[in-house]
Amino acid sequence: MFTVRPVRTSDLPAIERLAQASGIGVTSLPSNREKLFERIQQSVSAFEHEASGESSRDYYMFVLEQGGNVVGTASICASAGFDEPFYSYRSETAVHASRALKVNNRIHVLNICHDLTGTVQLCGFYVDSGLEAMAAELMSRARLLFIAGERERFGRRIIAEMQGVHDDAGQSPFWNAIGRRFFNLDFLQVEQAFVSHSKTFIAELMPSYPIYVPLLPDEAQQAIGQIHPHFERVCQLLCNEGFEADNYLDIFDGGAVLTAELDRLKTVEHSRSYPVEIQASLPAQASLQLVSNQRLADFAATAARVAVVDGVAFINPDAAKALGVSSGDAVRVAGLQQV
Repeated sequence: MFTVRPVRTSDLPAIERLAQASGIGVTSLPSNREKLFERIQQSVSAFEHEASGESSRDYYMFVLEQGGNVVGTASICASAGFDEPFYSYRSETAVHASRALKVNNRIHVLNICHDLTGTVQLCGFYVDSGLEAMAAELMSRARLLFIAGERERFGRRIIAEMQGVHDDAGQSPFWNAIGRRFFNLDFLQVEQAFVSHSKTFIAELMPSYPIYVPLLPDEAQQAIGQIHPHFERVCQLLCNEGFEADNYLDIFDGGAVLTAELDRLKTVEHSRSYPVEIQASLPAQASLQLVSNQRLADFAATAARVAVVDGVAFINPDAAKALGVSSGDAVRVAGLQQV
């Protein structure tokens, strides 16, 4: 059985392994022991305190367990760029017109912005390759079950950056066409700088004026808004939730930034809280669903057979043990996308 729970400091070696396996481009899961430990500590602290005006600083990290082994991780940043701006490119159309020449051209441009600063951000997602699709769905959507149960901790809008395209050598055609010309660093070097230093270097070195897309090499133009094949599964999960590829791009690799209204996400809008009853033999209408307890520091979620009868959720003893619940406790239930 797969179970999602908050990260612990003892998980650091497992998180290091996942960060290394995640490869290039997942800057929210850095292959840096010191930074990972710092984020784990931030998460432990966030799960320990009640919701308050300081909740927007919080960072929540979760892990996916199977048989006692950590096989995945994913996080929530309650406020992207809380301490400093969260930069992205805004994709726009500029109109260049001349009445005298009877010319009216609409040109694709990219403008650096920090419109998304302060939004809730889903980040740090990675699960071991080869796991069944349901495991990835549980890892991704357990965060939304947590948000639904702790709604006062989070704002109105939510985003998720998708990794853009790069080759096996770690070269990004989008970065090479724009960022490298101002940083004089290749994609791997700037990724490490992003992890190790303040993000203000982006504003200091990146051009503040529009980037005219038709002037970029064809390979860079084709990379705009594209998603790395390793992220296609999680992208589809998020799009099924209600996320959309809007007008924003990652400033490093040009990958799509998905956006949504948090309360309109399917898991948040349609999941329901029920008192739970535990019994070995479930009603005939029981089906496999996502289910979580409604605790904070002891949050847990799993995929289990659930039957909702007369406003009560019936689960079996194995699911109850995974969630740490007893009869009469509250659980939150959401339907699976993968059926």
